[in-house]
Amino acid sequence: MKVGKPKSKRVPVRLRHKIEKASAAKQRKQRKLAKQNPQWRSRLKKDPGIPNLFPYKDKILHEIEETRRLKEEEKERKKEDAKARRVSREEDEALEDYGSGEEDEAMEEDDANPMAALLASARARAAEYDNEKGEDAEMMDEEDEEEDEWDGIDEDGSVRKHSGLSKPRKDSSRKAFDKSFKQVVEQADVILYVLDARDPEGTRSREVERMVMAAEGGNKRLILILNKIDLIPPPALKGWLQHLKRSFPTLPLRASNPAPNARTFDHKQHTVKGTSENLLKALKAYSQSKQLKRSTSVGVIGYPNVGKSSVVNSLLSSLGGRTAACPTGAEAGITTSMREVKLDNKLKLLDSPGIVFPNAFDSSTSKKEEQARLILLNAIPPKEIDDPVPAVTMLLQRLSTSQDMLSGLLSVYNLPPLMITNGDVTTDFLVQVAKKRGRLGKGGVPNLHSAARTVLTDWRDGRIRGWVVPPTLQVATSNSAESTGSGDAPVGDQKEIVTQWAAEFKLDGLWGDGGDDAAEVMES
Repeated sequence: MKVGKPKSKRVPVRLRHKIEKASAAKQRKQRKLAKQNPQWRSRLKKDPGIPNLFPYKDKILHEIEETRRLKEEEKERKKEDAKARRVSREEDEALEDYGSGEEDEAMEEDDANPMAALLASARARAAEYDNEKGEDAEMMDEEDEEEDEWDGIDEDGSVRKHSGLSKPRKDSSRKAFDKSFKQVVEQADVILYVLDARDPEGTRSREVERMVMAAEGGNKRLILILNKIDLIPPPALKGWLQHLKRSFPTLPLRASNPAPNARTFDHKQHTVKGTSENLLKALKAYSQSKQLKRSTSVGVIGYPNVGKSSVVNSLLSSLGGRTAACPTGAEAGITTSMREVKLDNKLKLLDSPGIVFPNAFDSSTSKKEEQARLILLNAIPPKEIDDPVPAVTMLLQRLSTSQDMLSGLLSVYNLPPLMITNGDVTTDFLVQVAKKRGRLGKGGVPNLHSAARTVLTDWRDGRIRGWVVPPTLQVATSNSAESTGSGDAPVGDQKEIVTQWAAEFKLDGLWGDGGDDAAEVMES
């Protein structure tokens, strides 16, 4: 048993102040010592991010952005489903309150509760619509099953009128074409058709041009954008501009800087900044001339890897201080869905995924040759190329038409003149490339497959110079349509259309130096 007065647990004020002063002094001492440490500012380790020199940086950033976009879409979908369930539940509750009974009772309640009759009528119509939609869905499923087997090219070697997405894969179908291309054409007021300057006709489709011209009674405007002009010489650029301006207004463009070690041509008057500013001025001039209360929509279409996303980014950069809104890369298939980018209050851009548009070619062309053509157009990602050797063969045939281009190809790899081995010059070329680049297999055997991929990569990045010579203007004759191809002749008075559109976009010098000759051909 404790006896006596208990002791208090209270701490004197003097002792408490002494403890506080000692703690403050200790903290000051620790801060002073921390400042003497040269690494005191980097105690918290931050994420350094992805280095700029990492070769797959764009691809990783694209995957991150795509994952974020899918999460947002999933979130929006769940929100819509929850809203639909809530509305349905409210309708059911309203029907339970207002509604079940015999017809006489329902007629009496209609006067007092008109909402019950309205809801019952709406549900009946919804049921009828669902039945009709179900029958249509079954028919569409049967059509899709037949079309999903299409691999881009028919057995007879002809391309169907509605091609698939950027890659001629087995899942390409007419449905994919309608979803991407037609959506852009319907929403856009101006269509920018991006072409590769190295092969403009190969990346151009007359069927697409006719579809754009026929949309909304001809109220759409189509501009041809000749991209990657730094990969062709000035005479070829001048010839292609003169040829393309006979059909539609055409603008040259350098949407981005070339790849490392690319062998480019010097176009002093056509810089990345200057060409993008000219295109932006033309679009703003059209928007001001129309005086629409809404913003003008500009759709960007074209083959895979022609630089559609780079065109959008170049227009953003011309405004100053804007970062890239669309991921870009050297491979095809970077853009997988339509993107909407707002330039300002008057202009809105629609970036679309690359599409292998319908293009008429000789019926005798085999499926293998058409596949090689798409590979040279960089329309197929490297991972989906099974046999790159036929594409290299076609590349050698194109470059052999000019001694300068062929000697330029040999100088890239420092090779001697090619020799024909068993009637094939491709084998000798790939063997020498494999030895120069170290593409050797077990026992020092040249790996022709790896060497062919190396050549295609150099071609894609512009290290190998090569371009299609522009057609020369000919005097119009009765057989002029046959000489240029029955499907290539413009429909209607194309010169008048081009002149009118050029005035809307305020394009000066549309016909170039050869405008008189072009005008004579068009008038005839």
